[in-house]
Amino acid sequence: MALAALIAAYQESAEPGALRAALPLAGRTVLERQARLAHAAGARRIIVLVERMPAALTAALDRLRREGLPLQVARGVEEAAAAIEPEDRLLVIADGAIADGSQLDRLAVEESAIVLTVPDSTHGELYERIDAHARWSGLAAIDGAMLKSTAAMLRDWDLQSTLLRRTLQAGARHLPADAPVAMLDSLTDVAQAERQILEGARAARGGWAARMLAPLERTATSLLMATPVTTIGVGTAGAVLTGLGAVFLGYAWLWTGLILMLLATPLEGIALRLARLRMQPDARRAWWRHLLDAFGGAGLIGLSYSVGQTYGWGMILLGFVTLAFMIALEPEKKARRPRGRIALAGRKNLIWLLLPAALAGGWHLGLALLAAYAAASFFWAQHEAHGARPNGAGAN
Repeated sequence: MALAALIAAYQESAEPGALRAALPLAGRTVLERQARLAHAAGARRIIVLVERMPAALTAALDRLRREGLPLQVARGVEEAAAAIEPEDRLLVIADGAIADGSQLDRLAVEESAIVLTVPDSTHGELYERIDAHARWSGLAAIDGAMLKSTAAMLRDWDLQSTLLRRTLQAGARHLPADAPVAMLDSLTDVAQAERQILEGARAARGGWAARMLAPLERTATSLLMATPVTTIGVGTAGAVLTGLGAVFLGYAWLWTGLILMLLATPLEGIALRLARLRMQPDARRAWWRHLLDAFGGAGLIGLSYSVGQTYGWGMILLGFVTLAFMIALEPEKKARRPRGRIALAGRKNLIWLLLPAALAGGWHLGLALLAAYAAASFFWAQHEAHGARPNGAGAN
């Protein structure tokens, strides 16, 4: 049984000349967020039901295809039904409906027909009434056979309403929403949804340097959210600055190199926050993140060579030792999640820790401090991973 999704994208919004699906949301469109939500829930086919294709909707569909989402446009109900197998599990997403990803996950794992509901007392006429106490959130899960049978008898009725009514008449279970859901019909609705989405991306992640930079990153993300600036663009800018910083450190332009690397550190966080807003989970494995790590290591070695010209080959050895500890530490942090991860060495933490030593004029002392920090972090991670074993756990 495959999981598919049907997204309605044909209703006019309260904004003149704009479809609900094409309303701007977090720098993209409502449709793009709906499609990414469905894909994140496991949908391997996403059918978008349209009646007309204005420029904004066409551009949104093109962006989704470039991102590799399994998208299919249906120009009518019959075409949508033909794209679904009777035994498929089908997520139904109403025109303009969005929700926290956890709500689609709840629907996807159920085996029977299920309708996600919201209280009648707190949700207005945009939400279709189900009974005296509940309204439809705009999300449901059915089987493909229900869509096919509904398409066969639809005539001039609206698909969303007819499909909902037939699903309820067939005994679908009501599932109350336990996280934010919204039906977007106007820019006022969009503004409220964007505030909720932005709040979800505000959490600081990473080490102490990332937490220190979090307020700056949140402000920048808020400003960039509704712009065409891409996650890749911001991440690439960070990688370029880090690479230039590594070059300058290698040529003994120490302050220039360090400043460029410091300027690059918030860009990674901004890019990752934008990715969370726009539901682009692959950003954590993006090529520019690998470049950041590679250029950060190159900067460390470049610094050690430059300082070594004055303080001897021991500085070069110190740089390579620090890099070795950092390489060994990363899998320990990811796999075992030791206590105190926020305090452990990381690329951003090393860059910012070098600043006070540089201000004091002690670049060689800064290298020694970085080496000690990386070594202590590695041994702490090892202690956390192996120190709590019961007696004899490793005996042969």
